[in-house]
Amino acid sequence: MPATAARRPAAVPATVAACAALALALRAYQLSRPGYLLGVTEYDDGVLFGNALRLVSGVIPYRDFAMVQPPGSALLMAPVALLAKGTGTAWGLAVARILTVCADTANVVLLGVLVRHRGPVTAGVACGLYAVYPDALVAAHTFLLEPWLNLCCLAAAALIFDGDRLATADTRRLALGGAAFGFGVAVKIWAVVPLVLVGLLLAVTARQPRPSAPRTSLLRALAARARPAAALAAGAVAGLGAPLAPFAVLAPGGLARGVLVGQLVRNASGGRDLTGRLAELAGAPGLLSLPGRFPRPLLLAAIGAVIAGLYAAAYLAAGRRPAALDAYAQLGAVAVTGMLLWPRLYYPHYGAFDAPFLALAVALPVGQLSRGLLSRGPRPGGRPAASRAAGAVLATLLAAAVAAAGVGQFRAESRLAGTQVAVAADRLIPAGACVVTNDSAYTVAAGRFYSDVAGCPAMTDSFGTMIAMTSGRPRDASAAVLAPVVALWQATLQQAAYVWLTGDTAAQIPWTRQLDSYFLSHFRLIGFAGPPTGYRYVPRPGLYIRR
Repeated sequence: MPATAARRPAAVPATVAACAALALALRAYQLSRPGYLLGVTEYDDGVLFGNALRLVSGVIPYRDFAMVQPPGSALLMAPVALLAKGTGTAWGLAVARILTVCADTANVVLLGVLVRHRGPVTAGVACGLYAVYPDALVAAHTFLLEPWLNLCCLAAAALIFDGDRLATADTRRLALGGAAFGFGVAVKIWAVVPLVLVGLLLAVTARQPRPSAPRTSLLRALAARARPAAALAAGAVAGLGAPLAPFAVLAPGGLARGVLVGQLVRNASGGRDLTGRLAELAGAPGLLSLPGRFPRPLLLAAIGAVIAGLYAAAYLAAGRRPAALDAYAQLGAVAVTGMLLWPRLYYPHYGAFDAPFLALAVALPVGQLSRGLLSRGPRPGGRPAASRAAGAVLATLLAAAVAAAGVGQFRAESRLAGTQVAVAADRLIPAGACVVTNDSAYTVAAGRFYSDVAGCPAMTDSFGTMIAMTSGRPRDASAAVLAPVVALWQATLQQAAYVWLTGDTAAQIPWTRQLDSYFLSHFRLIGFAGPPTGYRYVPRPGLYIRR
């Protein structure tokens, strides 16, 4: 065996390991920034981890408090929430953040596993792009859903694909992959998109029975054709049903209102900046800072045309049609990008779900082109010198591009800082007090999430509560629709000893003249004071104590 052939298999693991090390370094560096491990950096992580904290305390989501995500995330973090009973909620959230960094680093490795048969160039491009993708880094800075969603979907893809093809002959792998997709749906319903896509690919690639075959043979052929899709579907039902069933029994109405109605309807309000969103998804948010007359849409269209051109050039040169894995990457990138362009409510960490598909969509044709380039020429004694030199140059250029992007991310992360609240909260709020807040991230980080007071309100997500109780349309809700929400907040404030308001609460609490009057007459400001909101009947941010 030539030395080059012996070295080639080792090149893929080394490439994947290098990209994973870069991904881990970038994500760990974020957590090292001031306030990023034990402080407040995000609204959603307080809600998501707070849901798990409530669950392990025997408070049932959808029944005892509003929750607008499927239960998978709360179940994932239930062991950490149990640990937090001993370490405190701040350190519990810190552990959840560290685990999220590990999960997102594992996504790099899973991408490498998925494309390892295509060689080191494909693996390096796919893993390197994910390692430095800006929205993936945003999602990995704390406990958010997208890194865990990607973990489920990439694990499913690694099980379902056998090289370039679907593992149609191995129903066990298909069932396990379906279960991973199903649990991904239980984490975030977006996992339905790749699950449906794989189901369609299975239907397309299944062998057609011969019409002339005997009836018995025809039935057997039809059963054999349906078996792979049935295995995938059975696994998906099991993976989704196991975490969902207890809550569907205990609180079917709350589950449907929060997860389905609220999530789907709320995305119909607000405004869209498609150019800005495309720039985010393309991993080039710097396009937004270009001069106002710069043709950003044309540049973004050019990026899409380059990717399409790569595919055309790669497979025309190879003289073959794209394989099932190529179809999964292309169709997945188009479907997920379209899905993320549709909702009006959008945050940068959403784009992390597009990262694996975009990385695959770029890496697969680049790898195919490089293989065609490097395989040219006579091979009696191994690759010619020109081919080896071209391979070295290509590898160097790709490594330099990924490294440059990594350096840029390190520079951006060096300016990050979270909000430290624990010291001041220890001084102002006694342990075990009943604290009500519009942002659970503050009480979690301050170690004031749990209360020793019987009957202290269990609300963890003020915005989600508003969404669930207004069928996803809080902005358009009439006074009659908002009346139950106002009544809930009136009862919540009546039970509170402290109220911690952060930021602009107008979208989270349905302030009325009566509710504002009650609040100001029963509570006084003692700390964390922010500027006035500028809205009538909306109190200024700060920590308030009952008079």
